[in-house]
Amino acid sequence: MFTPGTERGGVGVPTPPPTTPASYSSASARVAAARRRSGLLTSGARQSPFGTPGRSTPLNRSLHTSQLLEAAGQYTMEFYGSSLPTLVKEALTFADRNVEMSAVLSEEGWAWLVCGRRLLVWKYRQEESRSRLVNHQFRELTLPPSDLAHRAQLVVVYTPAEGQVPSCIAASPEGFVRYWGTITHEASYCEVSTELQGQECESLVSLGAGLGCLLATTTSTTLLLQPGGGLGGGQTINVRHLKAPAGLLGGISRRVSSLVFGSMPTQAPEARLVRAVGVPGAHGEERAILVLSANSLQKWYLAPGQADQLVYECNVEKHIRESFVDHVWGRERAGATQLRVWLVDMQPAAGGSAVMVLTAAVNPQVSQQLVYALATMETGGTTPPTTVNNFSVLKHSEYYQESAENVLLAQRFLLCGTTAYIYNKNTVLCVSAVGEGDSGDRVEFSGAGDSILGVGRSQRLPLFFSATHGIVSITPTAANTSTLGGMVNESMTEEVSRLTEGLNLSLGVWTEGGADQDKTTRLQAAFLHYNKGNVAQSQLLLDELFPGSDTSQLDSAVLQLSINLLDDSPATDPRWAEALKGAIGGTGAPTSLIVLNQLKDKTTAHQYFITFLQQMGLWQQLSVGMERETRVATRTALAEHGQRLAFATALRTLHNEHQELVDAAIRHVVAERGEVPKNKLTHADLFYRCVSQIEDIIAGVLKAQQEVLSADVAPRDPVATIHNVNKLLLALLHTARAPSPTVPPSTTTTDTPLEHVPWTATRGTKGTRTLLLQQHQTTVQVGLVRAEDSATRTRLYSQLINLADFILADYQPHLRSLAALPLGHDAHQDLLKEYGKDRYSLIQPLVDGEQYDQAVSLAEKYCDFRTLVEVCDRTNNQERLTQYMNRFGSEGFSDFVFRWYLETGKRGKLLCQGGGQQGGELARFLQDYSSLAWLHQINTRDFTSACSTLRHLAQEESTYLSRKKTLLSLSKLCGLVAGGGDGSGAGGADTTNGSMVVEDDSLTLEEELIHYQEQLPESVLSAHFLDPDTMRVLSPTELIHMYTSEENISANEFDFKKALDLMSFVGEEEAEELRRLVWVRALLRNSWDHLDTDNPIQALSETTFFKTVELAFTQGCEMRELLVPVEELLTCEELEKLCQDANFKFLLRAGYEHVEKLIG
Repeated sequence: MFTPGTERGGVGVPTPPPTTPASYSSASARVAAARRRSGLLTSGARQSPFGTPGRSTPLNRSLHTSQLLEAAGQYTMEFYGSSLPTLVKEALTFADRNVEMSAVLSEEGWAWLVCGRRLLVWKYRQEESRSRLVNHQFRELTLPPSDLAHRAQLVVVYTPAEGQVPSCIAASPEGFVRYWGTITHEASYCEVSTELQGQECESLVSLGAGLGCLLATTTSTTLLLQPGGGLGGGQTINVRHLKAPAGLLGGISRRVSSLVFGSMPTQAPEARLVRAVGVPGAHGEERAILVLSANSLQKWYLAPGQADQLVYECNVEKHIRESFVDHVWGRERAGATQLRVWLVDMQPAAGGSAVMVLTAAVNPQVSQQLVYALATMETGGTTPPTTVNNFSVLKHSEYYQESAENVLLAQRFLLCGTTAYIYNKNTVLCVSAVGEGDSGDRVEFSGAGDSILGVGRSQRLPLFFSATHGIVSITPTAANTSTLGGMVNESMTEEVSRLTEGLNLSLGVWTEGGADQDKTTRLQAAFLHYNKGNVAQSQLLLDELFPGSDTSQLDSAVLQLSINLLDDSPATDPRWAEALKGAIGGTGAPTSLIVLNQLKDKTTAHQYFITFLQQMGLWQQLSVGMERETRVATRTALAEHGQRLAFATALRTLHNEHQELVDAAIRHVVAERGEVPKNKLTHADLFYRCVSQIEDIIAGVLKAQQEVLSADVAPRDPVATIHNVNKLLLALLHTARAPSPTVPPSTTTTDTPLEHVPWTATRGTKGTRTLLLQQHQTTVQVGLVRAEDSATRTRLYSQLINLADFILADYQPHLRSLAALPLGHDAHQDLLKEYGKDRYSLIQPLVDGEQYDQAVSLAEKYCDFRTLVEVCDRTNNQERLTQYMNRFGSEGFSDFVFRWYLETGKRGKLLCQGGGQQGGELARFLQDYSSLAWLHQINTRDFTSACSTLRHLAQEESTYLSRKKTLLSLSKLCGLVAGGGDGSGAGGADTTNGSMVVEDDSLTLEEELIHYQEQLPESVLSAHFLDPDTMRVLSPTELIHMYTSEENISANEFDFKKALDLMSFVGEEEAEELRRLVWVRALLRNSWDHLDTDNPIQALSETTFFKTVELAFTQGCEMRELLVPVEELLTCEELEKLCQDANFKFLLRAGYEHVEKLIG
């Protein structure tokens, strides 16, 4: 019966043991290893008024009529659904008392009753369109054999597809699973064993046709049961444990443990299961699984064809424990460690984005009073809950006795809307699920033979299966839902009543328009019904508005209604009534005539709107909408609407303090919008009505400021105006930065990657960020320049710091959103460059003003390395610079410092950074700067590396011969030091007989080339405009040409021999051509017309050609390799004219013959 909601004792006050059995009586707890049969415990505290003892209440009812069973207090109980099938009534009437019975009522409209091994399945909620399936509405199946009592919670009946006959999956407590592809064929089933190795099954949860069912054991092991095709075309059940995919190393320890001890669950081995539930996932058929054990919560993502994903596992018991301390006993009377806390049950809330946990606690050091509470935690997204969002302590309590612990903790609860129905075998306690908690109303099923066999939901109504009355619903009366369906506590009743009076206009408008109205108007009507307590009517409108899973227009309707709330006009102001005469009514949220109170009314209405979305299951379905022609995350946009309300409220609060400034700004904004006050409305009335555009005030304030700066006023006035503008803007921005007063920050996360530009960081000529940057610049260029005393400058510098901090902070979410976009790399890089530019320009005025501490504080916060280095350089603070190198080492700060010194030409300071840890970093950095690396290597006494670096630089040097010679000399000196054997070298070079290798062939060759170039005749240098002190490095080919060219007017055999020697520095193919060229030019050096052919050898000895041959011969050169064959010379194009002279040919051949004899 319904009994008054009396308290059993105030929270924190000891309650003596009851003299009668506890009102929360139930079957003894199901202990995993000992449960065999369970009798029904009835309460002797009250007598049931539902009917006379026995089963005298008629169970036959018409198909769709709802018969009132009892009405008292704030709840009514009615029969629900179609009449019970005959076999079900017989089972209830004649069942053996030793046989445990249980039932489940599914949201699809199917019910099943378990009585021993009998499974009775029927349709309790009929749809007229399905009347053709009437022959399939009742079936009896047989459950697998079991030594333990079967339970309805281990059975799932579901419809695989629209219009099909249902299928059934049932599990025995021992883990044997039986599957019927259709319940119409009792004998056609398959059966498999889950091999639980002694664990006992606790619950079976349907996850949809694509995933199957989740089987959970009493020790929190979870398995996925998926119907599928077997061999030969038959059906089977695929069983697998939920396992998180392991990486290359991440799963080694678990796999090793499995080899030794067998398969292990993810939870702790003996983690007592509290509840496992499935809620919609983020995409398509994906489902989120929440498994609550004795103290922890697991979240999984499951999707067809994809690997199981363990999202997180966290300890929620500690958060609930802290909430009990804060809300019940207080920290002065209790510590978290001395409490005994139990997690009793869990239900999904807010459309699946949160969970509500029924929990209990006792503080033995204070009393034996067992206190119950409902704790709500956000579980949406991939971040584990870190706090309890709502903690509602129930005024109902019990006296704790350890011997009765199983009975006291046997409660379960059902969450429907804002009401929690806490029940056991014989009692239902109906309490508000939000707010401060209440005593609630009690419904007892304590008549003879009566008890609650099962529960369920249907069309958002809580259903209970009574052993005496069948299926009944318990719902709040209209009186109980008059205050926003239980959303608010009693202290808010007057405010809610005042606001809902202003909502009547819109409801009437919708009623007249009917279904022709747009979705925003119809959503508004559902919201208004909800606020008036007509939850059922609100749900009916939502079902019509968004049928099934069609929420394609939900985001746009929600955003538009939210904007309507922000921009609504006061319902009771006659001026607005006249101004808006003939227009369709708004939301009517603001009812006050005072602007500040109007804004507070809008804030309250927006809070109610968010609660409406959460409680009606719409919040979690919100995704992406359009706002100002931009795709936005709807929940984030709603949070920003709340921030705008706070901004507007703060502006109105500060209005009087800056009245002239704000009034002028408002006039500019209203004029810019093209609005003109009429019907005695003021500019402020028009402005504060449009809260969705409240940021326009910033542009208005800057225009009002510019008017003062442009006027001919005293010098102090512009500075004072700038100071006041900064003061006003910073106060407003501080309010905007705070979390939304209407939307909790933890609920705004979205799985859809989108570019997110905060409303306080918009760009463009009228963008907030642009205007704030402009104000910062004005403060620097006008305020600081015209400030006449240090106190004023100090205040302006403080405002500059806060402005810079706000602008830079608002860059961060924009940058993060672009970084998360798959195709946002280019946009992210562009914004990063803009951010770096603005960051430096915002902080640099502080450096210029020698406000070093403030500048460094901002630069550290936002990683402005350039400012940090400049400040350290200006203050010559090497110690601080070293600290930054250590602090920001992983972010590349050291490289930035080195590069900055290079770019500013401070190479001496760069090389001074080589001490300690920075020495290695500088060495790595200088690998790309060899011209400085050798100096660092010498400074660190790494002479071997210095020798190699200098030699490499010398080889690469092509600009100045003198520099190349110096580099080679330094390389040789470093080599000598490194090989000196005195221990001063750093080591690292090869050693032979204890001495270092001083030089190699390449060093010798480079020195020889330098020597050849230094010996070029002055005539050659002059001809080629070369200065011996500044001439460039010439290549071996160039040297050969110069030694043998006509410009070398005094060339002799030594010059040509040098040219031949230079052949060793060029490639083999090029050397052949050059060798031919050298001998040809040697032949052309002399006139062959007057040589005496009678004495050829004597005549040839005076020619440059044969002088060169003789010199080479005397120096021991290999003449056959050095000389070009005579026939080849005679065919050269350059000697074509000379070869026409027979004497020349004779003499040349004679000379070759003589040479051949000499070397033969």
